[in-house]
Amino acid sequence: MQELLAFLLDGLHEDLNRVKRKPYHEVKDADGRPDEEVAEEYWRNHLARNHSIVVDLCQGQFRSTLICPFCKKVSITFDPFMYLSLPLPSTTIRTMTVTVVSSDGVALPSAITVTVPERGTIKDLIGALTASCSMREDETLLVAEIYRNRIFRVLEGPSDLLADIRDQDKLVAYRVQKYNKDSLLIVFIHERLVESHGRERFENILFGIPVVARLSGITSGYDVRKEFLNLINPFMMQNTEETIDEYDKNDDDTKTLNEVGEFGETNNSEEIESGGVLNSGAEDDIHLWTDFEFYLLSSGCVNEVYKITSNEPLPVTMLSSKLEVAVVWSDKMLKKYDTNPLDSLPEVFKSQFFSKKESISIYKCLEAFLREEPLGPEDMWYCPTCKKPQEATKKLDLWRLPEILVVHLKRFSYNCFLKNKLETFVDFPINDLDLSTYVAHRSYPSPYSYMLYAIICHYGGLGGGHYTAFVRYGHDKWYEFDDSRVAPADEETIKTPAAYVLFYKKI
Repeated sequence: MQELLAFLLDGLHEDLNRVKRKPYHEVKDADGRPDEEVAEEYWRNHLARNHSIVVDLCQGQFRSTLICPFCKKVSITFDPFMYLSLPLPSTTIRTMTVTVVSSDGVALPSAITVTVPERGTIKDLIGALTASCSMREDETLLVAEIYRNRIFRVLEGPSDLLADIRDQDKLVAYRVQKYNKDSLLIVFIHERLVESHGRERFENILFGIPVVARLSGITSGYDVRKEFLNLINPFMMQNTEETIDEYDKNDDDTKTLNEVGEFGETNNSEEIESGGVLNSGAEDDIHLWTDFEFYLLSSGCVNEVYKITSNEPLPVTMLSSKLEVAVVWSDKMLKKYDTNPLDSLPEVFKSQFFSKKESISIYKCLEAFLREEPLGPEDMWYCPTCKKPQEATKKLDLWRLPEILVVHLKRFSYNCFLKNKLETFVDFPINDLDLSTYVAHRSYPSPYSYMLYAIICHYGGLGGGHYTAFVRYGHDKWYEFDDSRVAPADEETIKTPAAYVLFYKKI
């Protein structure tokens, strides 16, 4: 309906336009001139090409300010508008839940919910998480999407859009040491041995979320194992020593690494003799190499793996800036550690079906519309000083108001994955919409108060819907129009969550 209304008004304007031969006027830069002078120049140029009763009654003027983030060039233009298309504040921000995992060997994973701009970037998300986590100066956040117990992708492009992240996705933010040229990012994925479909054959399946650290000086299997034990230390259960002592481990089964490759039989006694016990300390006596088996996965070929032992150096040909290590947990260690926090990964956003009905003021919608915001990569501004597109900040202000003010409430939300209608209740004045505090042109000799005289309502969703209307006839009588039915309406009933387009006239 809003698109039809815009099309109708534009068509009426062109049919009624008194200007038959439209002159060309070059747009001049404000160049430090007073806003009043520049705005009047823009308006005269607009009227020289567009002069109709539609313009006289329905068109106003914005002041648009763009600021380059690099050279600080300020560009001010004054553009006409036919209607105000206001966002609902709940659509200008987004709530995102991310699981934060520390590498300090002390803290358990925790789910943190932050608020970010709806059209924000990964930089906004990392900034909000950093503020919530009380990060140390030597730490940074590595944000990754988890899919099927592995890191599906790392979200590291600062300008990547948050719109590409779905509410159903699962994100983890790893607190790791800041990057340096000698450091390695090491990713541990978890596997456990299960019986394959009731047959006398076993296979390893993935579970939990990976744990991650960035370290320098990783050279041998001992370093890898030591770091893994540090990362999982927070998951160790209390009072499990008696259970461990009574557990009789029998680990001579044939093992295959699911989705990675097959290894054949493993002889535990040979492994222990080759250095399975790192030292005679009590802790290392418990954590034998057969309790955790480590396999270095090649980044070049998914089926190429290397079994890591305690005292052997890691193969140079398989090393890179990132190591992925598959860790096979024994039943003994699954009883010693509580791995439930590794399996409890919330979605980015979980809908609340029985949430309290949302209610906002139309003034909040207007403030969200006029708020300064950065332009995204898809609609960058060409800076005349830098001579290239820049992600400038943009600020709109009301400068000139029309006699008839049409307000469109943006109830339909679209992104790459979802389309939905917002049923938010918007509270709007009926007899006195006061816009005096929102008009930047203070010396403009015109009233800023409006009276509501009509409402278009929409019922239904995106797939189909029904339009009705309320119209004020005379000063205080309202009527409801529903197809061919017209009936009187009480003023108290015209405010509903279905209100879609509002029509105001100056008092």
